[in-house]
Amino acid sequence: MKRVSLLALLLTSPLFAQTPDFTFFEQKIRPVLIEHCYACHSADAVKNKKLRGGLRLDTAQGLRTGGDSGPAVIPGKIKKGHLLEALRYTGDVKMPPKKQLPAEVVADFQKWIEMGAPDPRDESAAVAVKKVDVEKGRTWWSFQPLKHVQPPKVKNEKWTQGPIDRFILAPLEAKGIVPNGPIDRERLLRRVYFDLIGLPPTPAEIDAFASDSAPDAFAKVVDRLLENPAYGERWARHWLDTVRFAESSGYEFDKDRPGAYHYRDFVIDALNKDMPYDEFVRLQIAGDHLQASDMKSIAATGFLVAGPYPGQVTQKTLSLIRYNHLDDMVSTLGSSMLGLSVGCARCHDHKYDPIPQHDYYRLLSALGRTDSIERKVNPTPDIYRKAKDAFDVTMKELQAERVKFEKDELLPRLQTWRKEHPHGAAPAWLILDPQETPGLKRQGDAFTFTAGKPNKDETFTFSTLTFQKNLSALRFEALGTGVLQVKEIMATAQAYGKPKTSQALKFDAAAWTPTDDKKEHAKVFAFATPVAGFEGGTTLTVTVTLKSAPTRKLRWAVATSLAAADAPSALQNLFEIPLALDLLKQKPDALPLSILGRWHGRTDPETNNPYRLIAEHEAKEPQPNLIGIFSASSGKGGDVHFLIRGEVERKNGIATPGFLQVMMNAEQKEKTWLEPSKEPRVALAHWLTDTKVGAGNLLARVLVNRLWQHHMGRGIVATPNDFGIQGDAPTHPELLEWLAHELVQDGWKLKGIHKKIVQSSAYQQAGDLLPTGMKLDPQNKLWWRQAPKRLEAETIRDALLAVSGTLDPRAFGPGSLDPENPRRSIYLTVKRSKMVPMMQMFDAPEPIQSIGERSITTVPTQALAFMNSGFVRTRAEKLALRAKQSTIEAGIREAYRLALGRSPSEADLARMAAFVQSQASTDRAMVEVCQVLLCLNEFVYVD
Repeated sequence: MKRVSLLALLLTSPLFAQTPDFTFFEQKIRPVLIEHCYACHSADAVKNKKLRGGLRLDTAQGLRTGGDSGPAVIPGKIKKGHLLEALRYTGDVKMPPKKQLPAEVVADFQKWIEMGAPDPRDESAAVAVKKVDVEKGRTWWSFQPLKHVQPPKVKNEKWTQGPIDRFILAPLEAKGIVPNGPIDRERLLRRVYFDLIGLPPTPAEIDAFASDSAPDAFAKVVDRLLENPAYGERWARHWLDTVRFAESSGYEFDKDRPGAYHYRDFVIDALNKDMPYDEFVRLQIAGDHLQASDMKSIAATGFLVAGPYPGQVTQKTLSLIRYNHLDDMVSTLGSSMLGLSVGCARCHDHKYDPIPQHDYYRLLSALGRTDSIERKVNPTPDIYRKAKDAFDVTMKELQAERVKFEKDELLPRLQTWRKEHPHGAAPAWLILDPQETPGLKRQGDAFTFTAGKPNKDETFTFSTLTFQKNLSALRFEALGTGVLQVKEIMATAQAYGKPKTSQALKFDAAAWTPTDDKKEHAKVFAFATPVAGFEGGTTLTVTVTLKSAPTRKLRWAVATSLAAADAPSALQNLFEIPLALDLLKQKPDALPLSILGRWHGRTDPETNNPYRLIAEHEAKEPQPNLIGIFSASSGKGGDVHFLIRGEVERKNGIATPGFLQVMMNAEQKEKTWLEPSKEPRVALAHWLTDTKVGAGNLLARVLVNRLWQHHMGRGIVATPNDFGIQGDAPTHPELLEWLAHELVQDGWKLKGIHKKIVQSSAYQQAGDLLPTGMKLDPQNKLWWRQAPKRLEAETIRDALLAVSGTLDPRAFGPGSLDPENPRRSIYLTVKRSKMVPMMQMFDAPEPIQSIGERSITTVPTQALAFMNSGFVRTRAEKLALRAKQSTIEAGIREAYRLALGRSPSEADLARMAAFVQSQASTDRAMVEVCQVLLCLNEFVYVD
């Protein structure tokens, strides 16, 4: 490659032509146009003489031509064209006229126009309706069973290094094209390093490879790179593009998803461990059901719910948002895993592929109960279980000692104590115990609880057994900061053999009063009127309902004979031994001895000892180290209905779970997977990966095509997200079949496919523009050369960090919004409303929909950023320090080797050395040299 400056390249190169992606239009725009606009602005409106304003919105041309007021949409320009103005209700025309669309829908139209308003519709599509023929569709090449293909015979056996080369060379020989020879070892090493781990080789690694003359020298490099943890980070980025991964919900509120990064970590870890791809897919669809206790399997389901979601949901928009959310899941699944635009069948039968609208809604139904959840998971369950088992053993021993004490010693102690204290003990409150309630945990005499969802009432129930005929006081303590709003308090009494009596208790809404120096507050409710229905042996139950309670401690207590003016310290003792003993004589099993023991223990330390030991041990109970994971869950959901023209208000029967007919070759159809699994998502996961009678064959083809695409610059199928009728045909169908078959036969392991590709002559060839090839195959569809590839935005940034010696290799964990963070770019937090400008400049996509192939644009701002960015300048300074040697020439050579993986030519060395020597400051001049190297197009391209 001619080595010129990045600025020169960018200023003189046109934009690369890209095939438009219509997914966003099909998911977000077409359904709205059909539901709200077609009645007055379509071919049907013309036919029915109802066309308004001369405007057709059912074709791409109609939008651009517009009506009486001019163009409705001008691609890329949101301030021109009348459609957006009408949707916003800011102009004279308001559309739709009856009611403005939700803000998030209007935002989708703005985003679509900014994307260039990609629109696949034409005039014929607006009036023609094609009946889907599923049986005929089964004959399409991508829906066929995998074939075991034998590599063809070739003449030039010396050029081949394996079966892949035979598939590549045979068509070349048939056309009379001679492929390129191998690239030099320096550039080959740089190529494979960037392809497999996304980082450049160091000078030491270059020297080691250059000096290794063994026949398997390159194979050893490949094996080492595939075992490098950086491999997972590199290839996870490719996958995250296809699944629209982000760590916020998007739209105007763009709420953060703190636990979403666990999905990214799952992908990296799975790739590094070479998890079989079919298992990788199944866990992303139903990991929470397949391995319910495994943290990584739960995190894997983040795939389903990674898409945008409005931050504000109202009752009116709930149904629409739910169907949009499910559509996002189905559409992403179709594009990323099956290479099909399944979402295009939401409003009608698919225009091109054999996907009836009926199939779309049945597939939607398989995900009908799926929603997102911040699930609390213990990442170290084994450690917790070991500690909990030890805790339980000790607890059983203490409880056994307590039971023995109650059996042998408690009643005699009670009788003795009663004789010694005929007038009772000092006044005291009696603490009530909580009934089984989620979120409550004992902490001494109090109980901590954690509130549930905001703005939701919380109800807690406490009870105890009393032996006093009159109860005239209840005390409720809420310890902690913040405001606690009590909605209702109910007291229920039930003596043995008596009916229940209940009454609502009025409570004082007085201010909080401090109870200790920690600024905790207690709310005291005292009742002058006795609580009715009490006599000896009565169960007292108190239920308190709180409004939107924060985390705090609660404590209930009761007392008797409390006059309205009495202070709590003057309360009579509630503990009535004679009543308790009488009750035990009448009904030996009526009263648990532990209740008497706890009561008596408040006044007798020896009696309290076994209870104290248990309480102290309870306080030491190990707790799981729970972390939040943003993942999918199967809630109650609701029925999924067939929608006429995709309109949520026009339901047409309930859709039961099912899959795409064109890829169901079993006699029992969907029952093959649904009946054994019960859970629809589990069935969906097994259908997707079933190579015998399910979608597994297409799944394998799509995956190996993606691997080939990222190694060779273009897929065998050049439309990696579309293997349907509108997608490009494979240039080498037999090679695609062979790779897919090899993947399945090798247990769906990816690393073996990587090795086969990068160890082929096709991959290792040079990129020379040979005359015969340029004449007979100018687009290089037959791969007679390996064309240079520009690095992705993340890899460019990572390379800057690597060559400057500032890359932080720490893996996994929460990311960062700081673009200056020295970790790899995959660990930058992906916030939908706050994308990193430099990454966007080099075509990092917005995570709205599945991206199978990134755009590659060449614009002046890319070069200007490299020349003026503080981030790049700092990397140049660090590179200069790394390259510093005893002489200027040696320093320049080292800078070249670090930045570009090669030594400079003699002419370049002389020119650079002359520049450095002419400057007043050698150190500053070396920084300039290093920045020039970083600004070469050679730095961001790989030969």
